[in-house]
Amino acid sequence: MAAAHIYQIFYSEPTRAALEPGFIALDNLANERPDWREYWPIRNYLLGSELAEDDFYGFFSPKFGHKTTLSARQVQEFVLADPQVDVVIFSPYYDQSAFYLNPFEQGDAHYPGLLQAAQDFVAAIGEDIRLADLVTDSRSTIFCNYFVARPGFWRAWLEINEKLFALAESGDSDLGRRLNARTAYGRDGVPMKVFVMERVATLLLATQSRWRSTAYSPYRMLLTDSPLSSGYQFELLLLDALKIAYLTRGHAEYRDAFLRLRQVIDDALAKDGRRATDMSAAG
Repeated sequence: MAAAHIYQIFYSEPTRAALEPGFIALDNLANERPDWREYWPIRNYLLGSELAEDDFYGFFSPKFGHKTTLSARQVQEFVLADPQVDVVIFSPYYDQSAFYLNPFEQGDAHYPGLLQAAQDFVAAIGEDIRLADLVTDSRSTIFCNYFVARPGFWRAWLEINEKLFALAESGDSDLGRRLNARTAYGRDGVPMKVFVMERVATLLLATQSRWRSTAYSPYRMLLTDSPLSSGYQFELLLLDALKIAYLTRGHAEYRDAFLRLRQVIDDALAKDGRRATDMSAAG
């Protein structure tokens, strides 16, 4: 019978004290590479541990409970409810997932240059994917690396991110410099490479049909503090449904309807002097 090994990372005494009961503590007190955020302890674990092939593994940040409102018990129960899947998604920020075509477009709206950096990275590793045209929905969009998966998916995730790691660590190319450049996120800024890394799981699910996934209902989790979540929750449901219909049926009319509805919302926000990017946090 499969087991779920779900870790929560701590990197200071306050974050250790705030760990959710029921998760396994993952020590990152040394915090040797804060520029890589959660990737550093996840990477160390995956490179240095033997994973049981039938089990599930997850690595959550200290803010998981705040961002999702989920407990460790809820996560465990949902993960083990369907033993046929490879990936279980617990992604917050449903408003951001629904409003944008994909997380790369979403990230670029908040941190200009992300889409081009990610596109150049994808091209550099030999993948023929046009990220601007990629359509994802609540079944594949993952923010903050809030997912639990079997070892096969983690290996695929690590393989791509190790290429990102090598490019950023060399730092001697234009792309490497852009990946290491700091964004306006938070007080000190976060390097662009972190936001590209956090979108690799979505990239895998959106472009490789071999992975079976399921998602905890995003409607039941915390929305961002944005004009979208406060005034357009019904429209967000429609936007996500139109993307699902497009990906399921393949009819361009669904994508066109998504774009038209999104423009209506955008125009209404602009009339009120607001934007879809007005929010307190972006994944």
